[in-house]
Amino acid sequence: MQKNIQSIISKKLITTVFQPIFDVENELIVGYEALTRGPKNTELYSPEVLFSIAQQYNLLSELELLCRESAITRFVELKLAGKLFINICLNVMLNKDHPYGETIKLVERSGLSPQQVVIEISEKSPFPNSDILLKALNKYRKFGFDIAIDDVGVGYSGLKQWSYLRPDIVKIDRYFIDQCDQDVMKREFLKILFELGKISNAHIIAEGIETKEEFELLRELGMVYSQGFFLAKPSENPIRSFPELDICSYTEPKSTLDIIASLVTSTITIDYDQSVNDAYDIFTNNLSIHAIPVLQDSRPLGMIFRNQLMESYSDIYGRALFSKKSAIDLMSNNPMILEHSMPLEQVSALLTARANSEFTQPSIIIENGKYIGVVSPRDLLRRITDSKLEQARYANPLTGLPGNVVIEKEIDYMLSKKKPFNLAYLDLNHFKPFNDIYGYAKGDLLLKTLANCIMINTNNKHCFVGHIGGDDFIIMFKSNDVEVICQKILDDFAKQSLSFIAAEHQEQKGYSALDRRGNTIFHPLVSLAIGVIQPDPICYTSYHQIADLASKAKSEAKKRTGNSLFICRRQKFENSDVKSAAIA
Repeated sequence: MQKNIQSIISKKLITTVFQPIFDVENELIVGYEALTRGPKNTELYSPEVLFSIAQQYNLLSELELLCRESAITRFVELKLAGKLFINICLNVMLNKDHPYGETIKLVERSGLSPQQVVIEISEKSPFPNSDILLKALNKYRKFGFDIAIDDVGVGYSGLKQWSYLRPDIVKIDRYFIDQCDQDVMKREFLKILFELGKISNAHIIAEGIETKEEFELLRELGMVYSQGFFLAKPSENPIRSFPELDICSYTEPKSTLDIIASLVTSTITIDYDQSVNDAYDIFTNNLSIHAIPVLQDSRPLGMIFRNQLMESYSDIYGRALFSKKSAIDLMSNNPMILEHSMPLEQVSALLTARANSEFTQPSIIIENGKYIGVVSPRDLLRRITDSKLEQARYANPLTGLPGNVVIEKEIDYMLSKKKPFNLAYLDLNHFKPFNDIYGYAKGDLLLKTLANCIMINTNNKHCFVGHIGGDDFIIMFKSNDVEVICQKILDDFAKQSLSFIAAEHQEQKGYSALDRRGNTIFHPLVSLAIGVIQPDPICYTSYHQIADLASKAKSEAKKRTGNSLFICRRQKFENSDVKSAAIA
């Protein structure tokens, strides 16, 4: 067996496969995890067996160096986009005999930048003294690598190491993903992990997703990055784009102002076979230009950047060396090239995922593959900021959810585009007596709890949630799982609302309070009513018509006792069906 391992290492008989890592919000591949397989049709094909035997014969360091070399080489050969995730064993990382700096040498030799590589360490084996591990990881950070902790949740050090090491990326172990849609405890634990990711500024990757149900729940809980067989299996030649899934996963921008085309500006371009001297003259005569797109038959190939060209010409022999070269020889072939119809928020996510050195570079914009202009990161971020400020201006102050102005715009937009949607109107029953008994402070907490129940069970990409005011909320569904989501909201609120109710009131299933005339009246416990409409967008033209219909459906739901759901299946209503009451 020892000879087999030695032969595998010396003859490089391993195979590297890649599994994509996805941004599910923007439907993008953001990177690939490199995984090793031994010789096919042998017991050493399994990576677990291969690495276990290598460790047994003190050949782990040699095997791992071979795996890193193969992963980096194949990643470049396949021209894969995004980040490369490389697994590194803790035992090897901390081994004093392991050669220092080999990874950075391999990366630089391949033409990759360290910012494109993620060092992934597993939590399945015991972590050593935190100071020792931190020093080891800082060596990688010094070169520019990102750090990921794998298998969080099953190891020996857990959240303590997360807090101390502050990784850039955290991968949730498969144990917590497996059948999470059927396990309340796993679901609650996953909520905490996603929230911790936001607090610690770490990207959370849910790995090992194998079913649609797992994927849908994780997405509802706030998952952005994912990996697993449900999306794509590891392969020697992995997929390059987001797979076709049996899910609703795309929301169109609300207007032309929300797409990248609205920010396009023109600039001077250069053909791929023009002289580098032509680019130098452009920069010299146009001090405001910092990048020149390189085109071939109106199709962008890359960019020449001012600082790079001027640095090349600053050398005593620089002008002589580069003046005879063509633009294609000096250009950077890794600029952001974006379709003109891409939503701004999707572009912003792509931009912030770039390396720091690339963050300030302009993006090339295309339409059907042909160059139409460029967009500066400053203009993009200014537009995104303005959009966020507008949302905050019209948000409900208690919950932070969009208020009436934004709700009206959202509904009118869907009607103007004749796009089908379902609308749920949520209202609390017996909320006033609850406030009278427990006070307005607890009333506000109950409303925040309801808002949280709604947000946890809806996905921002597929559902629009608004807070009309008081105890009234709406959800616009752009997918078909309305009844399932509404029932989950009802179930969650039924459980969580009881924490606000005294034991004696729970026993008697209500409480006594004074009505407006001063009479003592017994009121049932506070409960949630949801009325849902499924209007045909072709038949309606305004927000107010939809508001009237939703108000009527809510009234039907409130006629029932306890937490209740009423779904009106009619898509078209007669004039006599529509009352004048508006949602607001």
